[in-house]
Amino acid sequence: MKSLRLSRIRPVYAGMAASLAAAALLFTLGGEAMETQRELFFDAVTQWVPSPRAPELVVIDVDRKSLQGTDDKAWDRADTAAVITRVAEAGAKTVAVDFVFSNDCVAGDPANAALAQAIAKVPTILGFLIADTVGERPVPVPPVAVRKPIRIPELWFIEGAETSCAFLQASAHSAAAAFLVGDEDARIRRVQAFSILGNDAYPAFGLEVAHLGGSSSTPILGGDPPWLRLASRQIQFDESGSMRFAASGAGRIHERTVSAGDVIGGTVAPEKLKDKIVLIGSSLPNLGGLRSTASMPLEPSVQIHADIANAVLTGFIPHRDQRLPLIEAGIAVIAGALVALIATRLRPVTAMLLGLLAVCFTVAAATALYRFTGLLFDAPGVSLALLAVLAVTSTLQFARVRRSESAARSKFSQYLPQTVVERYIDNPDDDTAASEERPVTALFTDIEGFSTLTHKLSPRDLVALLDTYYAEVNALVAIHGGMVDKVVGDAVHAFFNAPEDLEDHVNKAIDCAEAIHVLTEEMRTRPGFVEYQFGRTRIGIETGIAVLGEVGAGGKLDYTAHGDAINLAARLQEANKFLGTAICIGPQAAAESGRPLRSLGMHEIRGFGEMELFTNNDEE
Repeated sequence: MKSLRLSRIRPVYAGMAASLAAAALLFTLGGEAMETQRELFFDAVTQWVPSPRAPELVVIDVDRKSLQGTDDKAWDRADTAAVITRVAEAGAKTVAVDFVFSNDCVAGDPANAALAQAIAKVPTILGFLIADTVGERPVPVPPVAVRKPIRIPELWFIEGAETSCAFLQASAHSAAAAFLVGDEDARIRRVQAFSILGNDAYPAFGLEVAHLGGSSSTPILGGDPPWLRLASRQIQFDESGSMRFAASGAGRIHERTVSAGDVIGGTVAPEKLKDKIVLIGSSLPNLGGLRSTASMPLEPSVQIHADIANAVLTGFIPHRDQRLPLIEAGIAVIAGALVALIATRLRPVTAMLLGLLAVCFTVAAATALYRFTGLLFDAPGVSLALLAVLAVTSTLQFARVRRSESAARSKFSQYLPQTVVERYIDNPDDDTAASEERPVTALFTDIEGFSTLTHKLSPRDLVALLDTYYAEVNALVAIHGGMVDKVVGDAVHAFFNAPEDLEDHVNKAIDCAEAIHVLTEEMRTRPGFVEYQFGRTRIGIETGIAVLGEVGAGGKLDYTAHGDAINLAARLQEANKFLGTAICIGPQAAAESGRPLRSLGMHEIRGFGEMELFTNNDEE
C-alpha cells in the first residue's frame, strides 16, 4: 500500500518541480522568448475589450472625397488652411495637424500665408518627424516641468528633426513628435512618450493633443521608470519610456471622423466641432502615413494619434506593471501545483480537458483584469507554464500506469491466458463475459500431508515455501497453455482449452501434469523443503463439456468452469491417495489423449460410480 501511494504522488512532485522551473523560466526568460506571442495576445485583448471613448475628439480626414471636391483634384496648403479656418470659426478648442510642411517655405506665397493665418486663429499643434541630420529645432517648445529624481530613457534622445516651415511654426501654439516607430513586426502598439533634441523635450503628438485640449496646467515629468503628470492624472510609462495604446476599430474610427471636403463645403454642423479637440490628417497613402496596428493592417497615422490622445483623456491606458512578472511567476507556481495535483487523479482525456480549461480560465481572467484595470496579464506565458506542468505530470502518470499495466500483465498471465488478461486490461469497460459451453480439460493438484506441514512450520516460513511452489507450478501451467483458475490452500485448479481454444488440450494437460510431477519431486530435495519432508504433489485430470464464464456480483467476480469433468478431476486427485499414484487420469481424458497410458483398473469414485482409471507410463 505504501509503494502504491508513492507511485501515485511521485508525478505530483514532478509536476510541482516543473511548475517551479516553468515559473522561473517565465520570470527570467519569458519576456524575450514569449515576446511575439505575448504582444499578439495583448493586441487581441485590446480589441476584445472596447476602450472608453473621449467624445471631445474629432478627426478630419482628407479622404478621396475631399480630393474630388477640389478644382484640380489635388490637395494643397490652401485647402488645409480652409479646413483650419472652418474649424476655428466653429469654436474648436484645439487643432492638431498631422502634416509636416517642410518644403516650399516661401512666406509670401498666398497658400503659405493663408495657412499661417489659419494656424494663428486657433491653438494649433504642428508635428515633426525624426531626421538623421540636425536642422531647425521644432518650435514652439511645449512647457514641461521636471521633478527629480528622474531617469531619461536612451530612446528619447534623437539627433535631428524634420520640421514645418519656420513661419508656420511661428504661428503655431506648440510642436510635438509625430513620428511612429513600430515593433519588430512593424506593428504600432506604443508611442515614444518624449523626444529630446538638445536641451528641449517634446511630447508625442497624441500626448500634446490631450494636454493642450484637456488641461491648461504644465505637465510634470519625473520618476524611474518615468511618468508624466497631467493635472491630477499620472501616466506611467514603461522601462523604455513608451506608452501603449488601444487601437480603435473601424466602427470607432467612423464615429469620430468627418471628411475634410464636408468641412469645407459647410455640410458639417458647427456644433460638431465646437469645443472639440480636432486632429487633421489623411487616409490617403500619398498624403498621410498608413501603419499596421492591432485593429487593421493599414491605419492612418492621424487615427493612431487620436487613439493615443483618447487613452490619455480617458485615463484608460493599457500597461504592464513592474510587479506583474513576479506575480505571474507566482501564479504559475500555485496554479501549476494545483494542476499537477488534480491531473494525477484524472484520466488522460479528462486531464487534457483540464489543461484546456485552465488555459481558457487564464485567458478569461486576463481579459477581465484588462477590462477593469488596463493591466496586461501575460496569459500566454502562464498558460504555457501550466501546459508544461500538465505535460510533465501526465507523461509521468502515463508511464506509471504503463509500468503497472505491464506488471499486471506479467503477473496475471501466470494465472490466465494472455488473451483473457488483455481483454480485462485493454477493455476494462466491457460487460461481464457471457457463459459458454466448451470442451475443457481440468487439472487439479494437491500436496500430500499438507495439514501436517502446517503444524511444523511457522506461517511466515510456510508462506515462503508456498510462494516458491505456486510460482513454479503456475508457470508450468502457463507454458503448456493452461489457465490457473484458482489457488485454494495447497491446491491448484487449472483448465486447458479455456477460455481460448487450445489444440490437443488433453495431451497438453497430461504433459503439464508430468512436468509438475518432475518439478515438485525435484523441489522436495531443495533446502527448506527437504527438512520438513514436503509432501508429494497429487494430480487429477479429466476432460469433458463444461460451462465457463464469470460468476459472482458486487465486489468480487470469479472466472471459472462448471461441469462433471471439473468435479471428477477433483475426485481423481483425491483417488491418488488409495491408488498410490501421483497422476490419475479419467476415462474420457485417457480415451481422447490417444497415447498409451497404464490402466489402474476399475474403481468406485464417489458420486460418479465405477470407472476405469489411468496413469502415465512413467509413474512408479
